Amino acid sequence: MALANYLPTTCKTVPGNRNKLYVAPASAVTAMAETSGEISTFTATNDAFKIVKADFDSVVYTHEGTFKTVGAYTQNLAMRLTNASPKSLNALLDELTPLVACGLSAIWIDGNGNCLFAGVSIATKEGDSRPFNQIASSYNSGATLTDENTQADTVTLTRVSAVRPIPFDTTISATITGGTATFIDWPA
Repeated sequence: MALANYLPTTCKTVPGNRNKLYVAPASAVTAMAETSGEISTFTATNDAFKIVKADFDSVVYTHEGTFKTVGAYTQNLAMRLTNASPKSLNALLDELTPLVACGLSAIWIDGNGNCLFAGVSIATKEGDSRPFNQIASSYNSGATLTDENTQADTVTLTRVSAVRPIPFDTTISATITGGTATFIDWPA
């Protein structure tokens, strides 16, 4: 395998992610293909991906990996959810928790406008789905009226995969950012 040059095309990057992400059962993704390091074909059940609106500046993707002759990344997609009624937050967690046993996939948009996908792998890269198959939830009610960032639940989806999230190409990204992707359940 040849080593390629790494030559960034811009000097400035914007850290962080936008506050909306889209989550679906991994089984809803029925086909995908990659061209030049981007997802160029993506087929999923109509309206399968549900919008999860997190707090501003609270969606965080992290990964850590160790490789020798084999290896993988432990990947985490975390979000803080506040200003939701306990009823709607409980409903979201009640829906995600049993689904994680069969695996979840997720789409999110980073601070540079890149639409990223993880949860189903390109067959030629990993040969198997590597969905988010663990969920962690941490709630903090706060103690006083002035406690900031409380009355919040931090939800973290975790997966182990040798493949990092893959960006969508500009055509598919435009449907996601433009609100016309048929695989996302857009509100009426």
